Amino acid sequence: MIRTQWVEDRSEVFLSVVTVCRNNLQGLIKTWQSVKSQSCSLEWIVVDGNSDDGTLAFLQNIEDERVSFVSEPDQGIYDAMNKGLECCNGQYVVFMNSGDRFYDDTIGERLRVQAIQHHLPDLLYGDALEEARSGELLYKTARSHKRMWYGMFTHHQSMAFRRGSLSSIRYRLEYPIGADYALTAELLLQGGTAAYLRKPICIFEQGGISQTQHKQGQRDQWFIRKTILGMPVVLRAAIALLQWGVRLVKHSFPKFYKRVRFSYEK
Repeated sequence: MIRTQWVEDRSEVFLSVVTVCRNNLQGLIKTWQSVKSQSCSLEWIVVDGNSDDGTLAFLQNIEDERVSFVSEPDQGIYDAMNKGLECCNGQYVVFMNSGDRFYDDTIGERLRVQAIQHHLPDLLYGDALEEARSGELLYKTARSHKRMWYGMFTHHQSMAFRRGSLSSIRYRLEYPIGADYALTAELLLQGGTAAYLRKPICIFEQGGISQTQHKQGQRDQWFIRKTILGMPVVLRAAIALLQWGVRLVKHSFPKFYKRVRFSYEK
């Protein structure tokens, strides 16, 4: 495995990893262990929402010039992500929340190779592993980005954005759950190019706000399809009905749903 030596000139950084957190020190440590093992030139930017669980002391004690952080109150997860984006120097940006981690220590380098092979697309994305509370890892294959109309086609942590393509786009705070969907939709609607990496990029901890606050998420999607995607009400209603049916199957027949939607990590 080839490890790229760190250079002081941050214009040479390939990957900026932005991690937002609040009072999740153990999850943050897990994410840092994953980030620092990557074999590409990167930087880690942590935006902490003024935690009081020892997070600040942990960050201050990291002796690694690739790490920068801010710890102050914010207006929520997407406000924190916008702050992190403003601090990025990398060619590509991945948003990896505290507790989440890369699939393995080659992902950063794989993303770099794919970026070159696909002539620096605006978006690189891949599959994901969902980690259940039991520790079970479930393989979730990404949908095509051409099915953006249905919703996010993979986990946000399994997306790498070319930083230059986000120069005029930020997370919209009016969508407390769906701002990642809005940002991705805006990027693709502006003619953004995308390339698919046929490999999991992240290991995502189940139980995040997008899963626990799905009603707000559905409301956000409704208005994103209206204001950003420009869908007529009939089409939006049809998609909402389809998603309701999927949720019904998921809750009524969980074993069947899991067998259809996931596979198991070996």
